[in-house]
This record gives sequence, C-alpha cells and structure tokens, in this order.
Amino acid sequence: MLEVKNLSKIYKAKNKDGVDTKALDGVSLSFAEKGMVFLLGKSGSGKSTLLNICGGLDSPSGGEVIVKGRSSKDFSQTDFDSYRNTFVGFIFQEYNILSEFSVEDNIALALELQGKPKDKNAINDLLEQVDLTGFAKRKPNTLSGGQKQRIAIARALIKSPEIIMADEPTGALDSATGKQVFDTLKKLSRDKLVLVVSHDRDFAEQYGDRIIELKDGKILSDVSKTARPNTSVSKNVSTVGDVLCIKRNAELGEQDFEEIKAFLKASKSDVIIANNENDVAKFKKASRINDEGAKEIFVDTNGDKIEKKNYKPEDSRFIRSKLPMRHAVKIGASSLKSKPFRLALTIILCAVSFVLFGLLSTLSFYNSESSFKQTLLDSDREYVAFDKQYLLTEKGYEYGEELYEFDRLENGVFSSDEITSLKSDFGNDVFGGVNTTVEYGVRSKTSNYWYTSIPMVAHIPQGNSLRDKVRGEYPENDGEICISSYSAEMLVACIPVNSEGSQSNVSSPDELIGKYVRVGNRDYKITGILDSGSIDPKFDSLKTDTEQNFALMSEFDAYLNDGLHLVAFVSERELLNVAKNFSNAGFAYFGDERRAFAHIFSNELIYTNDDLHPNASYDKLTNEGVIYFGATKTALSDGEAVISAKHFAEHISAILQNRMQSMPPHDDKGNINPEYIKVNELFDKVNTLSSGIVFEYDENGSHKSERPLTEAEYNSILAELIDEFENIEMTVGLAPSNNQNVTVGEMKNYNVVGIVSDYVVNDYTKETSIYISESELNRLWDAQKVTLEHYTEVTTNYVAPKDGIYNILFAPFAKSQEQTEILWGIYSNELLDNNSSKISLSGYYVNNLRGIDTLVKDLSKIFLYVGLVLAVFAMLLFSNFIAISISQKKKEIGILRAVGARGIDVFKIFFSESFFIAMICALISTVGSIVVCGILNKTLASELGASLFVFGIPSFLVIVAIATLTAVIATFLPVWSAAKKKPVDSIRAI
Repeated sequence: MLEVKNLSKIYKAKNKDGVDTKALDGVSLSFAEKGMVFLLGKSGSGKSTLLNICGGLDSPSGGEVIVKGRSSKDFSQTDFDSYRNTFVGFIFQEYNILSEFSVEDNIALALELQGKPKDKNAINDLLEQVDLTGFAKRKPNTLSGGQKQRIAIARALIKSPEIIMADEPTGALDSATGKQVFDTLKKLSRDKLVLVVSHDRDFAEQYGDRIIELKDGKILSDVSKTARPNTSVSKNVSTVGDVLCIKRNAELGEQDFEEIKAFLKASKSDVIIANNENDVAKFKKASRINDEGAKEIFVDTNGDKIEKKNYKPEDSRFIRSKLPMRHAVKIGASSLKSKPFRLALTIILCAVSFVLFGLLSTLSFYNSESSFKQTLLDSDREYVAFDKQYLLTEKGYEYGEELYEFDRLENGVFSSDEITSLKSDFGNDVFGGVNTTVEYGVRSKTSNYWYTSIPMVAHIPQGNSLRDKVRGEYPENDGEICISSYSAEMLVACIPVNSEGSQSNVSSPDELIGKYVRVGNRDYKITGILDSGSIDPKFDSLKTDTEQNFALMSEFDAYLNDGLHLVAFVSERELLNVAKNFSNAGFAYFGDERRAFAHIFSNELIYTNDDLHPNASYDKLTNEGVIYFGATKTALSDGEAVISAKHFAEHISAILQNRMQSMPPHDDKGNINPEYIKVNELFDKVNTLSSGIVFEYDENGSHKSERPLTEAEYNSILAELIDEFENIEMTVGLAPSNNQNVTVGEMKNYNVVGIVSDYVVNDYTKETSIYISESELNRLWDAQKVTLEHYTEVTTNYVAPKDGIYNILFAPFAKSQEQTEILWGIYSNELLDNNSSKISLSGYYVNNLRGIDTLVKDLSKIFLYVGLVLAVFAMLLFSNFIAISISQKKKEIGILRAVGARGIDVFKIFFSESFFIAMICALISTVGSIVVCGILNKTLASELGASLFVFGIPSFLVIVAIATLTAVIATFLPVWSAAKKKPVDSIRAI
C-alpha cells in the first residue's frame, strides 16, 4: 500500500560556504500490506528521514510517496496531516503522550481527531492488549517509561491505522521492556505494515520480516526473512544447516544412531548436546529455528514478488482531523500555569488597554439617549423642570433690503391641559412657577457664595408633598413668602432689610420666620422655609475667596438654578400677580422699532406739543383684557384706538389736577366743597391704580404700612374711573418716528374707544402701547420702516393659552424607567405642534448635554482611532504571549501533528489559550470600565452636569468583540508561522 520513488532530501547549508547535505539520494521502495520492516543504519544514514517522509512529517526535495495509488506530488500540508490521521499511527522514542491528559484521553485523542466519539470499550480492550488494564484514569506522570510507550502504542492503534511507524521505540527503555514493546509490535505486524527505525540489529533480525539498511542516504541492503526447511535424515532425526534436531520422546533405532555419529564425526568444533527444555528453546530462538523446525534466514528482497493492488479513489480518501474543543482548551489552559508572572503582566497590560478602549468606545459609539438617561440616573435631582417653547421667525432689514432671516425659540406658557397631562405621568405633585427679575433686599452681599436674586417664583398647591419640607407655614395670603433654605442662609449672612431700610438681625435661618424682607419694591413676610437640599461642598471656597473665581462662580450659578435653591414660594393669588408683572410669554412683538410720537387730548383737556410721548409704541390689538367704552362696542375699526390703562390713568390724573386747580376747596362759608373732596378722592385712586400700591395710615394720618393692590381692588377702581370719564371724548394723536425720535409722517388722530386693563403692569412696552387696527398699524409701519437704517420684523403662529401663566413646571422625578423614557422623548423631540410650540426640558444640564452631544459626535472618529491604537497594542501583547507559548509548546504541537492534527487544530489550542486570557481581560476590563465610568461621571457631573461615559451593553459587546478579534489575530499570526513549519521540525524540538 506504500511506495516511494526516487526520494531525495537535501538540507541546504546555513551559510554560503557550507556544504549541502544529502539525507536521501534516489531511494525507491515498495512495502507490502503487512509485516514488520526495520530501517537500520548509522546516525546520519537517512533512515529517520525516510520514515518521516513516508509518514508525511517531512517533504522530499524530489521524488514522491505513493499511498494506495495516490501520489504525494499534489499533497498540501493539510493533505499530509490528513494522511497521517487516516492511515498512520506514530510511535516515538520519547513516548510523546500529553501530560495534561489522562491515559484514556491520550488514547482517545487519535480516535477523536477522526471525528469519532470516545469509545471507552475499545480503549479498555487496547489497554488489556498492552497489559495496562485499569490504567485508564491514570495521569502519565504516574507511569513508567515502558508503560508510557505502551500507551503510545495504544494511541497509535485506537484508530486502526494500516501503517504503524515507530522511530527508535525502545531507545529509552531497558532491554526487558524493549522486548515487550517489540513483542507487541510483532503481533500487530500480522495485520498491519509496521515500519521501525532502529539501531539494534539483533532485534531487527529477531522480529523483522524485512530489514532495509541505509548508508549516506542510499540503500545499502534490502533483505527479507525467509524460512529454510529442515532436511530429514531419518524418521526421528533431521538437520537444519549445521544444526542436528532430534524429535522429543523419539525411540531411536540403529540407523538413527549411525546418523548422529556421522554428524558428530563431521563436526570441526565443539558440539553441545542439551535436553533441558529451556536451554533447547533458547538455542532454537538464537538459531532462528521455528516450531516447524525451519531456520529463518534473510535473503535479498525481490520487489517483484511484493503484491501490488489496484486501488480505487475511495481507498485513499483522507479523513480531515477534528480536534475536540475541550482538548484544545485543556492543552491551551495548561500553559497558563507555566508562566504565572508573565500571564499576570499580560492580563494587566491588556486589561488597562481594554479599559481605556472601553472608555473611548463609550465616546466613539456615543449614544445621546444613553448619556441623557445616565445623567438623570446619576444625578441627585428630586425634580425635573419643563418649559414651553415656540417658534418665532425674525427677519432683519437694511434700508428696506432683507439682510437675514432665522428662526429662534422663545419661551411660552403652559395650558391647563398640558399640566394635567404631565400630572398623569409624574403624579399630582407637579407645580408651576413664573420667571422673575427681582432681588431680595439685603444690607450687603458678603461673598460670591450668596445670590440675592429670585429668578423664579412658584406656588405649591395644597396636598403637594413638597409642602412637608416647609418649616413654619406655607404662605396663604398676599404679601407672604416662603423662601428656600439656601436663601434663608443667605439672608442670615447678608442681613435682610425692608422697604424702609430697617434690618432684621438674626443668627439662624429659623429666626427669619415672621420677619419682613424687601422683595423687589415690596415687603414680604417670611412665613416658612423650604428645605431645598444641601449645597455641594466644592463651592464652599466662594464664601472666603478674596479673588473672583469666575469659572467656579459660573458653575455655581448653573448649580443653583438647576434646583429649587433660588425659587421663592407664594400663594396662588400672589403668583397671579407676579405672572402679570413679569410674564411676557407668547407676546411676539417688533422690539422697539414700532415707535411713535403720541399725545392724548380730550374735550376737557388739550395737550401742547411739549406733552408728546416720544417713546410710545403702537401695536395690534388682541382683544385680551380690553374694556370698550359703551356696551355695544366689540371690535376696533380704522380711525379708532385703545390705550393702555397707564395712559388712561395719566390723562385722568391731568384732568383731575386741572379740575382741582380751578375748583375752590371751600365755599364762602368755609365749608368743604363736596366736589373738591370727590375729585381729590378720584385723584388718590388714580395714583393707587398707577403705582399698584395701597398706602395705609393710622388714625392720626401717619403712614403705617403699604401693600400691593389686589386684582379686585384694581378692577373696582378702574371700573369707577371708566364710569366717571367714559363720556369724555378722548383722542390720541400718532406720528411715526425714526431711531432718532424724529417724526417721519403726519400726525393722525384716533378716537379712544377703550382701554387695556393690565393688573399691576410693570412691562414698559405694554404700559406705553397704543393699539390700533391692523390696517392702520401697517400704514404707520410702512411709513416708518423706510426711514430706518436697520429694523427687524418678527412673526409667529403661536397663540398663548388664555389660562396659561406658568413659564416653568416642576415634576417629581422618581428615577423610574417609565419617567426616564418620557423625559428622553421630550428631550429628543425636535417637532413642533400645531401651535408652533413644544414642551422642553429646562435646566443647565440640558444645555450641557446638547453641547456635549455636538462635541463628542464631532470627535467620535478621533476616539475610534485612538481606541484602535490601544487595540493594536493589546494585539501585540497577545501575539508576544502566544508566540512564547508556542515556542514552549513545540512538543505538544509535534505530538498533535504526528498523530494527525492539522494547522487549524493547533490554532484551536492557542486560540483557546488566547481567548481564555482575552475573556479574563474582557471581564476585568468590563468591571474596570464600569467603575472608572462611574468615577468619571461623578466627577464630570459636578463639572459638566452630564454623564458622558455610559458603559452599557454596546460598550460591553465592543470590548468582547475587540478582545475576541485580538485573540484571533494575535493567535493567527504566530500559529500561522508555526503551521508553515513541517511537523518534523516540531518533532525534532521534542
């Protein structure tokens, strides 16, 4: 079944001056299907080279190996591996069994490489054949040399190979054990071809069916064993060459004795006659005489007499090896124990690389949603704030030519339906607030730590759990206020004052309860203090800093505004007052460009040109808060105007002053004139209406206190003044003006048909507005804008809800998944509703997140490239580790390749080793990344107000993927290099 033709093997000299070595020189041989063939020769004769080439462990420089009619000329390295796996069982001098495996697993390995299951019965039968019954679970380190060699024989036999190749199988054994091995191989040769490389001629002649001796790479002799039959001398006596044989228990006659005498007489040397059974057996064995009495001799091999079969293609079909993954893992894991320090160093360095890569992956694959949610979960916020935004389009012009156009979002107000909807998601503890621009009255601001502003005033409804955090009482009346615990500490440090300048000396926040403090231009009684939470100690330095730290101050400002620290709390009615004072939400206007000279006159009072109002604005009437003179009037026509309550009060005040000057306070008898008293009372009411403040006096007429005008009182005074003066024919004259307050058109008079009632109006634009019809407004604006060098026009489709006053809504945040999903939907929403508006999240953290989104996405590619550099660094570490491991595992590689494993099987081993390390690194890196991300997020949360490093499932999968890819590449390169080597190179390293 095996044939070699013209085999040559030349080993090239390592240097130019060296001489090439011919290990084989034109060797041609044919081998029978079975029998025991010895390859003899001195060292360097080429016998081992011939065996290695026949077994596919080495490739020839020329010639071919023919296996069952299939030539090796077209074999790949994989084909040679598969050839060994299918037909060849190797036995080596050094046993070469795997120390990591039990006896059973060592034997089963050859079977499993053929893709067959582990057959324990077959293994036990083989162990019985090699006299090792009961050794299946033993480890190789508990066996003697002879036992190990018999295990190697059992491994070679388990797959029933047709060829057994043994290279010096007894070289490391004593003679007795060597004899046992050859006895075993001799039995096998009855059915298989056994090729043995040996130096022992005696064993070769004793056990060999054929002896091939080599010298200098050529065949010196090729002899085969044959039997010379004995020559019968008589019935009981025969001769085999120079040996006389007498049958056991034979009755010798005269003729027999004569033949014996003649044999002895012809002998020219000593003759030994023995009849002991053992001595006779030893003699026959030494003389190569078999049981039939024939003498074994060697004669030249006649190749023509070796039977040659005609093989079919399927007879030479190879079985590709399939190393079970559990074996690969076991071998791979075993090397991890050999160099623990190097392993630990590799894992640490790779883990550090992967942690850095994990951090960068959170940025490379940055996800806005994950970062947003993580920011909320990492924060200690108990409330989230919402505002309303609407779209406004602004166009800029220069000398009538459009210069630019852009859209921007302005703040609107919430409708009651939107508040109800928010409560359904966040509970009934939702409450609203109104933006303000007022300050607490304090004696002095002692440091940059204390903020005296009130950017937000809110009302906490009855039943809201936030009221439970109030020390003292929640304000229920006008002129009462509940301050935050931060503001309370501020007032203690900065000393509160009232409108008269009186200060309240207090040493603790609780002493403020019941005291008065000026807020804006009014005095408020502090009824309670709401616990707004502790302040981060990182800002404590602002209390004592002698130099201004603007960066820290800016961060502190954002920190305070992101919670309830600067919010003041009032009654619901008081909040309505504040809303009317400060809320311009939903009021789209043209800035200060629509300005006009204006004066108001009536049939009772005529103004001169000196009484013009150069800063009056004209605007379109919305009918909100309009009070028309006369019950039938419902709309504004061309030539008509509606003036503000302020303008109305100013004109009435002038009329009343004129009446008082022309009216005596007493009659001729000294009695007080009733009309004068009435005018004087009306005059006081006009002043109260204009100032919005009620001054209270004691019984002696001294000023006692003051309080804000209530809405009911305001409406009552306004109604009384309208009843008194609506019959006066009032007219407003308007002339458009340019930026230099120069009139640019003729004055036109408009009949005043009503006023706009603004309760406690403090907005200058509304206070000085004169409302005319849309057509008149356009006429004035067309006349004005052509004279302006620059002007803007602003338009919007947004209409503020009539029941909306809240600029901000606060909702309790329970950090639930449902709430977080809702908040993400609001944060990520870029679409406007039919009213050109949308609900948005409010807070500095939102702006920070959006800024970070933009920055990180812009830098994501850089993060990715840096991450890849780290991954390459880890690959180099792995490759170095695996390369060293391969150099240490040449023995295992040689054994596996000899048994029939392919390069892919070797890759499995070292990949399992590399993968095991990679998974340890991935696990450590995952834990490390989570910890580091948490630390960084905690640090950045105070610096940026955002959680930037979100280590989630994507980042984990990226680390695992990179670790796996690193293991593959790091394993492939050194294994590919090792796999290119011939198996004999690994075997020689054994």
